[in-house]
Amino acid sequence: MIERCPCCNARLKQSITCSRCQADLNNLINCEKSAQYWLSLAIQSLLEHKIEQSSLAINQSLALNTTKAAMVFRHFLIYQQSHAVIDLLTQSQLLSAKKTLYNVRMLIPYSKQLQQLDNFIDYLLVKDA
Repeated sequence: MIERCPCCNARLKQSITCSRCQADLNNLINCEKSAQYWLSLAIQSLLEHKIEQSSLAINQSLALNTTKAAMVFRHFLIYQQSHAVIDLLTQSQLLSAKKTLYNVRMLIPYSKQLQQLDNFIDYLLVKDA
């Protein structure tokens, strides 16, 4: 919940309008609530082993409001799924590793390391064909 008005920095009470500058904070409050909803959905989806849905939901949450909880959850999801990719590679489950890596890359699409890992999996797939 926002504690200070983004316009004048006044302390906020439980009102949707700033008492000092009269700024309408309704959209900001709704954005925070939506971000919390998407974070909850991301966590629930992970618990249900719906990794792609969890990745989409956490990205949506972060697009609405970058909270510490959402950032920590995204980091955890990246960590967990990166280890899953490595485990799948050690078991020679290349297609499953590629699909899992796709979900990780949705979380950090411009990662050079993940691009290299994707290229490596492609190499292994062609080599085994």
